[in-house]
Amino acid sequence: MKKLLHAPLVLFLSWCISLLGIQEAQASHAQGGQLTYTALGNNQYRISCRFFRDCSGLVAAPTTLSLSVKNGSCSAAATTYTLNQVGALENGSPYCASVPGGPSQCTTSGRTNFQTAKYETTITLLPAAEWILSVSVSSRPKISNLVDADSENMYYEARLNNLISVNGVATIIQNSSPQYQDQDIPIPFVCFQQRTTLTFSTQEADGDSLVYSLDRPLAGCNDTIAYSTFASGGIQIISTNPPCVLQLPSNGRYSPLFPITSFTTTGACPVKTAVPDFRFDSQLGSMTFTPGVYIQPNAAGNADNYLNKYSLVGKVTEYRRINGRYYKVGSVRRDFLVIVIDCGGNTTPAPPIASGPPKTGVQIINTDSTLITAYTCNYSEVRIKFSDPNPGDLLTVTYPKETDPVFAAEVKQSILPVDVARFSIVGNGTTTPYGILKIQPDVLFTGKTYRIPVQITDNACPIKGVQNRILVLKIAKGNFAKVVPSVNNPYVCAGTQVDLTATPFRPDSVGLQLAQYDYRWKLGNGMAPADTVKQTLKVTPTQTTRYYVRIIGKNFRLTPKPTCVDTASVLVRVAPALTANFSVAMRNGGTSASVPPRIFTFTNTSVSRVTTDSVRWTYQQVKDGDGNPVTGPVVVFSRKFDPGADALTIREGGTYKFTLSINNTAGIAPNKTQCAASTKSMEVVVPKLEIPNVFTPNGDGKNETFVLTAGQEGNKVQIFNRWGRLIKEYTNYQNDWTGEEQPAGVYYYLLTDKAGKTTKGWVQLSR
Repeated sequence: MKKLLHAPLVLFLSWCISLLGIQEAQASHAQGGQLTYTALGNNQYRISCRFFRDCSGLVAAPTTLSLSVKNGSCSAAATTYTLNQVGALENGSPYCASVPGGPSQCTTSGRTNFQTAKYETTITLLPAAEWILSVSVSSRPKISNLVDADSENMYYEARLNNLISVNGVATIIQNSSPQYQDQDIPIPFVCFQQRTTLTFSTQEADGDSLVYSLDRPLAGCNDTIAYSTFASGGIQIISTNPPCVLQLPSNGRYSPLFPITSFTTTGACPVKTAVPDFRFDSQLGSMTFTPGVYIQPNAAGNADNYLNKYSLVGKVTEYRRINGRYYKVGSVRRDFLVIVIDCGGNTTPAPPIASGPPKTGVQIINTDSTLITAYTCNYSEVRIKFSDPNPGDLLTVTYPKETDPVFAAEVKQSILPVDVARFSIVGNGTTTPYGILKIQPDVLFTGKTYRIPVQITDNACPIKGVQNRILVLKIAKGNFAKVVPSVNNPYVCAGTQVDLTATPFRPDSVGLQLAQYDYRWKLGNGMAPADTVKQTLKVTPTQTTRYYVRIIGKNFRLTPKPTCVDTASVLVRVAPALTANFSVAMRNGGTSASVPPRIFTFTNTSVSRVTTDSVRWTYQQVKDGDGNPVTGPVVVFSRKFDPGADALTIREGGTYKFTLSINNTAGIAPNKTQCAASTKSMEVVVPKLEIPNVFTPNGDGKNETFVLTAGQEGNKVQIFNRWGRLIKEYTNYQNDWTGEEQPAGVYYYLLTDKAGKTTKGWVQLSR
């Protein structure tokens, strides 16, 4: 079992380690930044570099930077330009006002702080497959996750592809790089063991698609800096009362996707286990992590120990869609220097929580980012609540605005067009500020996504707690209409009237105006043309029909933009009109053509067969064998759609009426409706069979047996020769005497029916 270290020993070791990094902090000053470009037309580009330096160091900020431009590859010859400083240096302000020196302090004897400088120049970049633009600044500080970083330059790079091959054709394009949000300072101070989100979200003026990724730090073109390993198998004291320590994971190496010692914990005190956990959102350019290691400052209060510093690099690659394909048109990188601090009892502000009234129809997901889906032509209002776990902390929420100089000069577009939404903050500087997002997008913005980066800062001392989050607004096609039929799941008989009501279900108001609508039905089966402009339509369809309606919101007409139109439809099913029809074939079922029974085959040739229909086949004798009218019973002999072969056998001669009846059934159980039936009848004559007075059992298949009528079959039959001797007797005669072993001649029979009645007759056997 491993022994647990006591807190004083851990603090002592941490203090000793911190002394090793004091000198390095004074020798290096480059912290982070980025290089971007803006197209000015005629192959002219404005190149901008944002340089972040450690202003507590001894090295002053340069007044100019050297821009290297290469065409095609890192080994190509470089053309050098001078980037001139624009404006004054800006000091960072991560500290509260009560800290000596004020919130913008920047002295060599004070706390670690950063300073921002901006440099620009304008150059000509003729169309080329790839331009590589770079700036090198000496030098990086010593940091925890890179090997010998303090011996390497800070290298900023951007790439431009303004000549691309589109289906084999060289195509010249103009492109401005994505522009970073200046409020997302790439020198963040993050609290030890507190969940933190950082972003390098950008604005894209050209409408290109952006792909965010994490990359390796560079010392030069394609010259990566090696990552170091993080501590293995150690323990970290979480608390002494109750005793609790954190068991760190075994040896591992930092990487672009795990650039900082960030853990979640499993298990329970007294020993918890640290599990590496660093989350990156490639769609938003945000990363969420929990710093898991912090080295205590030395006696002088220097929080700049290199073991608390980490390098993170975010890369944005942009693609332009041309003729249905995407082509890479450029990329930019941002170097971060993350500094882990001990925030003591201060907890960073909580993630924002968005909510909207149910009636507005917006969809909201609150995660590491706030995802809001709103719909075109619909007025929605979303409230975003900002809070802090520390009671009494005052919060300030900042976000880029259209009037910000960087956006006015470089992005050339509002971060959130007023035709889409308006965003404002209420109660800034209080404990409970909130944002109001008023959304009413036109259909022109369908499919667009807008990102509003917000920074929430508290007023804790000595270092403010900061959260960086992104509000993502997605615009989806709104369709707030439905058709309400007068019957549920309309399924009716032909000619039945159904009322259809077009109903908009968007909010009842548009801003402060009462919503007004026009209705336009598409002409369909069973409709009167005059009804196509009414809200409620009366239809009497004779066939299954889908009815379409357009609901036009009058208040949403944004001339000359498209009118906001909702569409809906409803299917009215009509039980199909059936036409009963069939054919019948008769064949002899006896031993010869003249011998009964008669067997019938029916073929259903009805129009529009429906499996749910009710089918009934019947027969009825209407004349006897002598042609005299009779009224026989109606007999159902099948309920199948196709009775098939040998479906009916008739033994008695006469005229028979065959009838097929098909009933339409409309509606959904249990409210089914029986529609009018369709029937088809035909009469068929079945020949009458007389008892023959001669039969010829000679093997020719004709008249081979002594045959009785159908009504006499099954009775007792006695057969006598001409001398009166009984030669054959049947108790259940089935027309099966063939005269076997008897000579030709005249024979007499005596038939006794089941009632005991007797009938005499004679028949001649002829061979």
